[in-house]
Amino acid sequence: MKKVLILAYDFPPYVSVGGLRPYSWYKYFKEFGFYPIVVTRQWDNKFGNHLDYIAPGESNETIIQKTEFGTIISTPYKPNLSNRILLKYGENKFRFLRKLVTAYYEFMQFMFFVGSKSRLYYGAKNYLKNNTVDAIIATGAPHILFKYASKLSKKNNVPWIADYRDPWSHSKSRSSNFIFRSWNTFFEKKYLKTASLGTTVSEYYKSKISNLSNTVNIEIIQNGYDPESIEAVKRVEQRQDKLGLAFVGTIYSWHPLKELLSAISNYIKDNNYNKLELSFFGVNNSSIIQELIQNKFPNLEGIVKIYPKTSNKNLLAALCKESVMILFNYYTIVGTKI
Repeated sequence: MKKVLILAYDFPPYVSVGGLRPYSWYKYFKEFGFYPIVVTRQWDNKFGNHLDYIAPGESNETIIQKTEFGTIISTPYKPNLSNRILLKYGENKFRFLRKLVTAYYEFMQFMFFVGSKSRLYYGAKNYLKNNTVDAIIATGAPHILFKYASKLSKKNNVPWIADYRDPWSHSKSRSSNFIFRSWNTFFEKKYLKTASLGTTVSEYYKSKISNLSNTVNIEIIQNGYDPESIEAVKRVEQRQDKLGLAFVGTIYSWHPLKELLSAISNYIKDNNYNKLELSFFGVNNSSIIQELIQNKFPNLEGIVKIYPKTSNKNLLAALCKESVMILFNYYTIVGTKI
């Protein structure tokens, strides 16, 4: 059985849609003759919101777990100065200092092995000292994992695959600033050309990535779903007491959140109808939603519910009870949630 080393920053028990892609490899690779070794970080999940992404791990030692599916190597995680300040003082304190520290690591991680994410590199490096693998897969974001995979590939003479779960230099957050975009584009080209193969989730992303390198073949591996999870909730009945609307995941600045709340607020006032409920599951900016309700749409108090992040299994069970799924999306690009 061939062995595949998988670098995956997002991975269960951390609750993120990004973690489901490498988890499916871990869970099903053996059925196709591959033994997966996943290198990730420790996740504690004590907050149930976006702070879990920067919260410390449970141990200072690497935790190795062998299961019926493969091996999971969970490396230690310590927040950097920016994240420690955020955890201690909250999001409204020392913003400029936090941005400086974050920018330092965003740039310097490509020059040196610095920052909390580098623990994955050292965890994989230590494993490869005494073990051999047939291939390495790095799934991004974060795309610094491409650097680690490229270095490990060269050092151990093993091919590596660049998996684009999300775009790198083409993403909105990295393309708005010329310096930041140029910096990321340079390193993306540098490491992509060392890959034996590239994979991504859609034709649109494939076309963007292909423009960066004409030497690496890009294949599409679409996001899917876990049939066992669907089977577990197929008998959950839809609620009958209210019309349930639900949104899951990240709300970005360009999403029409205010317009959505305004439309629901006006409908309730114009029709004297309040037998509906809008639920947000695991969103990244619950404080903004709460402020909008308090200052602009007070009649939505009690109508809008905000729930913390939960496991994929529990989330699916909750969604099965709702009637309408809210989706903010690009108009011309099919998003991963579709």
